[in-house]
Amino acid sequence: MSPRSIAVIQTKGLVDQDRIREALRIIRESGPQGTTREDLREGLGDVSLRTVDRALALLEEQGAQIERNRKGWPSILHFVLKKGPTWDEHISSEARLALQLAGLSLAQSGTLLWQDKLTVIESMATGKMSTKDRKLFDQLKNAVHIQGGVDDPVDPVQGNDVLEPILRGLDGPKELEINYQSAESDKAVIYTVVPYALSHDLFSGGSFLLVWEPSRQIPLHLRLNRINSVKVRRNSAIPQKDVMDSAARYQIGGWMSAKPPFQVEARIKGAHWIRAFQEAPPALPDFESDPTKGGQAARVRFKANHELGALRWLLQFGKSAEVMEPDWLREKIHQQLKEAAEQYA
Repeated sequence: MSPRSIAVIQTKGLVDQDRIREALRIIRESGPQGTTREDLREGLGDVSLRTVDRALALLEEQGAQIERNRKGWPSILHFVLKKGPTWDEHISSEARLALQLAGLSLAQSGTLLWQDKLTVIESMATGKMSTKDRKLFDQLKNAVHIQGGVDDPVDPVQGNDVLEPILRGLDGPKELEINYQSAESDKAVIYTVVPYALSHDLFSGGSFLLVWEPSRQIPLHLRLNRINSVKVRRNSAIPQKDVMDSAARYQIGGWMSAKPPFQVEARIKGAHWIRAFQEAPPALPDFESDPTKGGQAARVRFKANHELGALRWLLQFGKSAEVMEPDWLREKIHQQLKEAAEQYA
């Protein structure tokens, strides 16, 4: 509460600071049903109804919007909070819900570093929640289970040393010197690159940094948890932004290339898949789904710029998927399934 608001209360000698905060809490936690003068009187410590009216008047003086509705028979006045006073620090349940769901999702879909950052905001928000909201979100945390992603471990301390210079590099952009440990090598490699975008991939899980490598004139996709250190160097530029935009747009599962995107068309059999594509279409680049006659299959189309991204998504359907085009991708899947079947011969 501002010094001016406190001064108003003290001058009028009506309601102290704690009681006016308590009145606000009671009205807020009553929700859309609202609360009565009698409920407020008891909640404020068996004060007089006159004190209740003064508390309500003070709240409205300080910017609160309180709706008055009559309910029941005989009709009783109910007070519903539409907007808090100007000094109100309460975090709305909608904002808290967004934070909570984002934290739960990022724990499975991206690096733990993002979750760590969000947890800091969440802890600040929690201190400014009502008791009712706090109980609601504790219940939500226990009730929501997210599966299918990965834990992409990035130590928060090391992660801060990596994320901060990356963000400074994106602002410019500026050339970065990145110490990177690839999955294929036992030794770290130093890349001199220009950062373009950070991305989260839900198909393979994890977070990536898309960069332009000037020496080879190609884009690279670097998994964030494999970056050991980052140094910010001089100002720089990306000469082929259209290539980078295409690389970011048409990557799938973390796999991307500088090549132009190619169109994939496949037939997926099974009424349950058709329904799934209609209700929750996968976030593939330019994805389309058309049910075939009879409704037992669907023709799906999407674009990719790397064969491994398309292969990984299609292979999950097993015998339910048949690739129609391109021919080279159809042959690759045929060969992969043949070699897989031979392992069970």
